[in-house]
Amino acid sequence: MIYKSLLSCSLNTRELGGKKTADGNITKFGVFWRSDVIADQTAEDIEKLLECRITTIIDMRTEEEILKTPNGLADLKGFKYYHFPITEGSGVPESLEAVPVSYISIAAAENMPNVMKVLAEALEGVLFHCTAGKDRTGVVSAVILMACGVERDIIVSDYVVSREYNKKRLKAFLEAHPEVDRNIVLANEKSMSGFIDLFTLRFGSIEGYFEHIGLSAEHADMIRNKLLKGI
Repeated sequence: MIYKSLLSCSLNTRELGGKKTADGNITKFGVFWRSDVIADQTAEDIEKLLECRITTIIDMRTEEEILKTPNGLADLKGFKYYHFPITEGSGVPESLEAVPVSYISIAAAENMPNVMKVLAEALEGVLFHCTAGKDRTGVVSAVILMACGVERDIIVSDYVVSREYNKKRLKAFLEAHPEVDRNIVLANEKSMSGFIDLFTLRFGSIEGYFEHIGLSAEHADMIRNKLLKGI
């Protein structure tokens, strides 16, 4: 199978459309795109985003990450760019078992209410991203899909496939950091499955989660309705 990013300027831009829910629905295309960093975009990339009405951009990287690689869409006409830095869980966890705990800290991050609010209220499609599109982006994707009732194994698979899209990036990272256990930074089933377990234990439900971060069940409904009914 060929794993090709939706944009030529990125490695890991993907749709949250086409996912089957527990009650037999299918999530809509052109609503939410998950991605790694967007930089050096081509005219074709811009045209594709605009044609698909993906016009709201949420950048969850830290200030340091942005200084290193600025977002290529931040100042472009036709796009609304939001920078909500998530520093929680940004370091490499000490062990594979610590990854789900790190993901819970991302889910409860100070800026996560801003992320979820924009996802719920944006009038057109949203692309949200971090650097690799795996951890912070993976957590947000999981929350969105859980809100829609997507089955657990599909949520886990959507996370795990980042290892295929990020092969080049992972190889470079491990060569630069030989001391890091590759199992910790590799997207794997245990990391996401463990996160879902901890999420359920801590928040009880999607509605409980949204209330915990200071939003309402209405925002969860807005996200759910957009992805199941379309914009």
